[in-house]
Amino acid sequence: MRKGLLLSITSGFLLILGNAGVGWYPLTWISIVPLIIAVKKAKKIKSVFFLGYLSGSIHFLGTIYWIALLYPYANTGWAISDVFVTIILYLLLSLYLAIYPAIFSVVLNQLNCSTSLTIFVSATVWTAFEWIASWLMTGFPWGSLGYTQWENLAAIQISSIFGVHGVSFVIILFNTIIAELILVGARLRAQIKHIVAPLTIVFLVFVFGWIVMLPTELSNVSKIKIGIIPGNVRQIDKWKQKNFDTIFRRYLNLIKIVSDKHSDLSFVALPETAIPKAIFYNQKNVYQMVLKQLLKDKQLNLLAGTPHYTAGKAYNSVFLLNPDGNRTGTYSKMHLVPFGEYTPIASFFPDLIQESGWEAGKSYDVFPIPSTSNLKMGVAICYESSFPNLVRQFVKKGAVMMGILTNDAWFEGTSAPIQHLSMSPFRAVENRVPVFRCANGGISCIIDGFGRVLETQILPENQDGFLINSITLENDKKRTIYTLYGDWFPITCFIISLGLIANLLYQYRNRGRSG
Repeated sequence: MRKGLLLSITSGFLLILGNAGVGWYPLTWISIVPLIIAVKKAKKIKSVFFLGYLSGSIHFLGTIYWIALLYPYANTGWAISDVFVTIILYLLLSLYLAIYPAIFSVVLNQLNCSTSLTIFVSATVWTAFEWIASWLMTGFPWGSLGYTQWENLAAIQISSIFGVHGVSFVIILFNTIIAELILVGARLRAQIKHIVAPLTIVFLVFVFGWIVMLPTELSNVSKIKIGIIPGNVRQIDKWKQKNFDTIFRRYLNLIKIVSDKHSDLSFVALPETAIPKAIFYNQKNVYQMVLKQLLKDKQLNLLAGTPHYTAGKAYNSVFLLNPDGNRTGTYSKMHLVPFGEYTPIASFFPDLIQESGWEAGKSYDVFPIPSTSNLKMGVAICYESSFPNLVRQFVKKGAVMMGILTNDAWFEGTSAPIQHLSMSPFRAVENRVPVFRCANGGISCIIDGFGRVLETQILPENQDGFLINSITLENDKKRTIYTLYGDWFPITCFIISLGLIANLLYQYRNRGRSG
């Protein structure tokens, strides 16, 4: 058991090291090997469950530690209580997510089939549980293995067919191959035939990625130039009423600088809640008039995040304003952050975080892209960009480009901003559309349809930085398999896993009766 514990702990730490933030992504391809070996050698189901749970706990406790550091923005009224609340939420979420690798371990331990089938089943079950974790109880996709490979461009191109969970499937496939080869030991030669098929799949994934990324000539395209202005306002300052004027004027000044240097911009983008007051609510005010006058003087289109009130409800929204200062598009955030933007079971819990109280938007509204003929873009707001099925809805509605406006300033000094960034290349590859990212307190950049992050980026510490770049858009954009059919692959894995688990439970019940 001691050796099993050591192996389980090793897997947990390897998973941490593979995640964005540390970024040693090649380690992910062997990170589950120690756990699989420990699980396959363990005799008791309770021990197997514990080994998987221990590995998962270490992984998530080490990956999402930044949740515990959100206490400065908590809303309990007492500093000690704020710390207590965020630590409890951090522990509960981490220990909940660890249940999935624990159940995976039990299933793997109970398998009684050939080596080749074991390899495929293990990848299928892991993928199924990873997918469940990404949507159950509103979902939390952080820690999905596929995201560790965001810089491994050849490996992630299959996302256009299978989604991010397809990359996770291949990673587990390879991990199980290595583990099985280690377990057979001296019988290695006899077992080689069992790894040919899964190893071929891993090889073909990389071949597909290399071929897809070969340069090709595109016809019927449009080029636009956009400006990205993150502003990088610290979260501790962002929502203080006394700071609004300073923040507003910072953005106005940056817009002037950008528009003076580049008069041919399609539009300028500001991040989520860049204007942290609903200046377009009801009556005109000085801030609204000043902004409209600037846009008119510069003949500029502006995409900006701002609170929006309608029918007495508050929404986290994005407006596209034309040079007259009038709205040509609006989208309100649909997938809110639990405890951050709304409080589940509100009658039992207080508003724990400063920004609680938003209402969820109702529809996937797309925006016209200024200076193009009838082309459209979608905009995901912050947390939404971690949900592939949500982002694909905009592309299904005709978006040929995606924007991500986010406020990552909550997580200053942690690995959360780069973990959040690591999901964006997948949204690009899944739908084969360029993605621009405007992140207050995060990493602002442009990503092409193959997940390549362009070299010019704006980092959180740069308050006066802006990014100007051209983006090529396909006028007759073809939809990918993922855009059309979404999570068909992990759903298939889930159905197979349900049947497998039901069969294992049936066998276990019969063994109990016969015993």
